[in-house]
Amino acid sequence: MDKINRLMDEIIKEASSLPFITLKTATAHHVHTPDMVIYVNSALTTTPDIYRIIGNNPLSMMYDNHKHHAAFMSTVFNTSNYELLVRTVSWVYRAYHTHGFQFDYFLLELNAWIRANNEYLDKKDADAINVIYEWLISRHNDMISIALSGIEYALPVSENWLELKNNFQSALLDGDHRKALELAMESTKTDSELENFYLHIIQPSMYEIGMMWEKAEISVAQEHLASAIVGRIMASVSSGKDNDIINKSCGRAIVTASPNEFHEIGAWMIADTLEHDGWDVRYLGANMPKEDLILFIKSFIPDLLAISVTMPFNLSYSKEVIAQLRSDNELKNIKVMIGGRVFNETPRLWESTGADGFAPNLEEAKSLARRWATI
Repeated sequence: MDKINRLMDEIIKEASSLPFITLKTATAHHVHTPDMVIYVNSALTTTPDIYRIIGNNPLSMMYDNHKHHAAFMSTVFNTSNYELLVRTVSWVYRAYHTHGFQFDYFLLELNAWIRANNEYLDKKDADAINVIYEWLISRHNDMISIALSGIEYALPVSENWLELKNNFQSALLDGDHRKALELAMESTKTDSELENFYLHIIQPSMYEIGMMWEKAEISVAQEHLASAIVGRIMASVSSGKDNDIINKSCGRAIVTASPNEFHEIGAWMIADTLEHDGWDVRYLGANMPKEDLILFIKSFIPDLLAISVTMPFNLSYSKEVIAQLRSDNELKNIKVMIGGRVFNETPRLWESTGADGFAPNLEEAKSLARRWATI
C-alpha cells in the first residue's frame, strides 16, 4: 500500500503542473456539454462489442457516467484542482470496474471526449482541454494500478465506539431494522448522545457501506436498504430528547443536499444537530433544484445555508448556487457552510466553491455555526 500511496502522490504532483484552464475555455466547454455528452454516448454505443466492454450492464449506466463526467470536468476546468481530478478518476476506475466495466472502456471514453472537444470547441479551447485528456490517457495504467490496490478513505473510529459501530453496521447490512433501531434507541437518550451516535456510528457506517458497494461486495439493493433503515431510525430518534432549546435562538438556517445530490443522510444529520443546538432550521432534503432553492432562500432569508455534497460531479451545482447568492444584494451576506465526503478527501477543495467555511463532521459544523451566530 505504501507503493500505491507513493504512486498517488507522484501523479498528484505531476498533475499540479498541468496548464490552467481559462474562464473563456471553461465556459465554452460548459456551454457545449449537452451536445458533447450526446456525441460521446453515440460514439461508445456504436463501438463493436460495447456490451461486453461495459460488463453487460445497461447502456443507461454508461450514459450516466458520461453525464457525470462532463459535470465533473466542468468543475475541474473552473477550479484547476487537479488533485481532485486524480482522486476522482482513480475512484471511477475502481467503482465501475468492480461492477463489470473493462478498463479498456476508459480509454475509449477519454478518446471520445477528445473527439467531442474537437467537434464542438474552437481549436484553441479544444487544444487546451485536450492536454488534460491526453495526460489522463498517458496515466491510464497507473489509474488501473491504483484502482486495483483497494485504497480506501474510511473514517477512523475510536476504540470506545468500534463495537457499537460494527454491531450497528452489521444490522444495516442484514436489513435488520429492529436490531438497528434498538441499538440506536439505547444509545441516544440525550441530544449529546444523539450527536455522538450520528458522528461515531452512522457516518462511518455509511462510509464503509458505500465503499463496500464500490467494491461490489454488496448489491445496490443492500446499499439502498441500509440507507432507508438509517432514514427510518433518524426519524425515530431525532425528536423528543431532553433538550433545552425552547428559549434559545442561534438564528435561521437552511440545510440541503446539493442540486442533483441524492445522498441526504449527511445533510439530515447536520439539520438535526443545528436544530438541537438552537437554530430555527428548514431541512430541504436531497436533489433540491437550484431555482427552487434560491426562491426558498429568498422567502426565508436564513442567517446560514448549509450544503452537503457527496459526489464530485455535483460540485459545480453547489458552486452555481453560492455564486447566485453572492450576486444578489439581498442574499450576499448569508453565511454558507459546505461539507460532504468529496471535501473530506481533497483538502482545501471547499475554498473553490465560494463558501464561507467547511465542516468535515458534525462537531465542527456545530462549532462553526456557533461562531457565526455570535458575529
